[in-house]
Amino acid sequence: MSKSEFDIVRAKSLVQEISANLAALPEDSAKYAELRAEVEDLKRMLAGTEVHLPQVEDQMKSVHNSFDRAATELRADGVRVGMFLKEIGRILGLD
Repeated sequence: MSKSEFDIVRAKSLVQEISANLAALPEDSAKYAELRAEVEDLKRMLAGTEVHLPQVEDQMKSVHNSFDRAATELRADGVRVGMFLKEIGRILGLD
């Protein structure tokens, strides 16, 4: 298979894996609601009898971008938590 060919079987497998990982997150996590919705849309597209590859590719790119945004937010949250923990440690005289 050339690099330019879209592997629909791999895409279905990947979307199932992503969906399972998202299902493990707390349901009340509003941060991931948009990502869950995009993945569900992609699952529906891939489950259909007629799969329109350009639409699937666009939706996969959208999911990828959503993951990038979520990763950036998580890193920022981690930095903020680290700053808070450092300040708490300083206040308690632990540093």
